[in-house]
Amino acid sequence: MTCLEKNSLKLLSIFTNDVRVKIMKLLLEFEWRSLSDIARKLESDFGWKITLPGLLKHMRELEDAGIVRHESGVFAKVPDARKTIYILEGKERVEKILKKLKSIENPLAAGRVFAETAKLVRKIQGMGSTLISDEEKKHLVSLVDQCESNEVSRYLTEDEKKKVKLWRMMMTLMEK
Repeated sequence: MTCLEKNSLKLLSIFTNDVRVKIMKLLLEFEWRSLSDIARKLESDFGWKITLPGLLKHMRELEDAGIVRHESGVFAKVPDARKTIYILEGKERVEKILKKLKSIENPLAAGRVFAETAKLVRKIQGMGSTLISDEEKKHLVSLVDQCESNEVSRYLTEDEKKKVKLWRMMMTLMEK
């Protein structure tokens, strides 16, 4: 892996944390906010009570990624860290990244549902359908239903769709 690839993966990891994504979305609404304002919004909007030092860690990571910058004491005659504001850098760029990540989230989630279904099917095939619990049968029905739903099925390959049909037939035989 090249240095550039490692840096790209590190930058993408910024978007794997729900707190940082919510902070970016808050800053997209209003491009600058104080640390305490961000903490209040996270608590009031999402029920997340985050300490200021904990929030500061996230802000530093966003700053290192070039997504935000801070200005100390913007509204004070003498710089004052208590009056530091955080400003979103490259609003359009951040919006594009969040939109692209959302567009790959659904195919990834579909793959996860399919993989979980396949794992449970392999377990059932290995044990025999008479040895599985009612709870596992219900879970299998739920997973196959999800695989057949439009929101998952549209991202499955043709081979995966055939397997889902086979699993549905297998479930029908298990009921008999």
